[in-house]
Amino acid sequence: MDSTILVTEMKKKDLPFLFDLWHTHDVMRYADEFPRLRGWSKSEDLNDAWKRYQEKRGKSGKEYTQLILRLGDEKPIGESFFASLEEGATFGKWRKPERVICVMGDIKLLPQYWGQGMGTDGMRKVVRYVFSETACELFVVPPHRKNPAAQRVYEKAGFVIFTGMRSWRNHKIMEMSKEMYRKHYGD
Repeated sequence: MDSTILVTEMKKKDLPFLFDLWHTHDVMRYADEFPRLRGWSKSEDLNDAWKRYQEKRGKSGKEYTQLILRLGDEKPIGESFFASLEEGATFGKWRKPERVICVMGDIKLLPQYWGQGMGTDGMRKVVRYVFSETACELFVVPPHRKNPAAQRVYEKAGFVIFTGMRSWRNHKIMEMSKEMYRKHYGD
């Protein structure tokens, strides 16, 4: 399915949508931060949140990006955030490979868009964005072990489960290398 989902970097006008999305229990029930906001801002103030994002984005570059998923009519329906992992980063038995540019990300959609293939299509577009707009060599996602729908979205987008552990703090680790991306996406 190729829907009319567009993936663009967040603009300041998107903050009210993000704040509402991140305070939707069904969306955030498997996220460790619920009901708090994303790691780039704990502020409920739109101006403070925007300033904080701009500061972190300026320091980290394109490997630190908040994306908005939109329908063709520009209506926001979800988000994806990714950030680079530091050297030596570990999650349980998973370890970031040395000297490899690696980002960790996720995807979240409003509940009314679940079960329609939009999460898969959106994640595929996020994957294309990550591997074409950043220097990423390894993209990692951490679906919650009790959220099989998220795991299926990531599998359909081309990620594979790291089999060295059952889960870490109830999250599995799934990976996609740039080589896997090229093979799966033909780019």
